[in-house]
Amino acid sequence: MEQIVSIIEQKAHVSRKYTDKNGNQQVFDSMGFILSNGIDTFYAEMTGDMARSAQPYDKNLSHMMQGNMRVNKYTDKEGVERYETKIYITKLV
Repeated sequence: MEQIVSIIEQKAHVSRKYTDKNGNQQVFDSMGFILSNGIDTFYAEMTGDMARSAQPYDKNLSHMMQGNMRVNKYTDKEGVERYETKIYITKLV
């Protein structure tokens, strides 16, 4: 997915610890963005090294965003199968 976007809001860098499948402590870094392509407003997330090194972006400029989407399936409290789409930023210039 590639979009020309405006940055509505850039969230703070978040770093959290987790235990991987092998029992090793790892750190997950992320930074959230609320973006608009002029029609839709959506949330997308930067992760890893990109999130760690991201500086504040200029909200007055348009930016080219490249990313990918993943669909997650889950079951809610009532046992109903639900889906959500997450957008991960791979490039923002």
